[in-house]
Amino acid sequence: MADPSDFGFWLVTLGVAVVGGAWFAFRWLHIARMLEDTPTSRIRSAAQGYVELVGRAGPLAGARNLAPLTQRPCIWWHYRIQRRTGSAGHGKQRAKWQTVKSGRSEQPFLLDDGTGECIVQPTGAEVLTSENTTWYGDTPWPTEAPGRRPFFGEPEYRYFEERIYEHEQVHVLGQFRTHSDLAHRDRDADVAALLAEWKQDQAALVQRFDADGDGRVSLAEWEQAREAARSAVTSRHLEQPVQPALHTVGPPDGRQLFLIAAYPEQALARRYRRRALLAFAGFAVATYALGWLLQGVFG
Repeated sequence: MADPSDFGFWLVTLGVAVVGGAWFAFRWLHIARMLEDTPTSRIRSAAQGYVELVGRAGPLAGARNLAPLTQRPCIWWHYRIQRRTGSAGHGKQRAKWQTVKSGRSEQPFLLDDGTGECIVQPTGAEVLTSENTTWYGDTPWPTEAPGRRPFFGEPEYRYFEERIYEHEQVHVLGQFRTHSDLAHRDRDADVAALLAEWKQDQAALVQRFDADGDGRVSLAEWEQAREAARSAVTSRHLEQPVQPALHTVGPPDGRQLFLIAAYPEQALARRYRRRALLAFAGFAVATYALGWLLQGVFG
């Protein structure tokens, strides 16, 4: 029978475990099914909106990204430095670690699937990496290479870092957008600027558009000038070289998942199914324990 003085604590703890276990189980199962059911788009022909992309990761031209703790070149990183707050000596107390510093890369990188390139903006994404490193030391910032431990005593700090390297295959779920050079050309603004330029030389303006010879440009003649300016601007735009379209992928507009993962699709789906299974197991255990607690108190 549960101690009445602990009833409130265990009731809240088990209630949170039941709700959390159920929520995570359904969420991770939903993600696994979405990964399996969502067709992979090609960058060259991807529709605007929420898409799934798979390609090789690489840095932007002229950019370099180094993982803070190991200084290894990569395209994305996340690190965490923790300090020991408990002692593990003599088996009397388990070591406890408190995070004192952490950070993650926000630098965009390229994704190339063979049909085109896309800029990935990782801010706000859930990121899964295939490699991470954990090691220990006695300084607030690591001075020893990973894999080496202090010879004497218990290390005071623990360092953790995960990375995605260049040329790794990366799976991305996010909002796809294409920015065209033509979309940024403001035709009306260019027409207004050309007309303002013509107005500065009134004599030439009158000579060109004064059809009735009265020495001024009437409203009808000014409309002809506007039409001539529109034609000139259109011709100028057509003569200018068109820059390639710029594709980007970033956080979805709604509550959809924004995911960057260095895993093949099938392995990624299996990973989320395992998470869902563990969450469901936790839900079942917490539900049983909560029922046992209530039966013990209320009979």
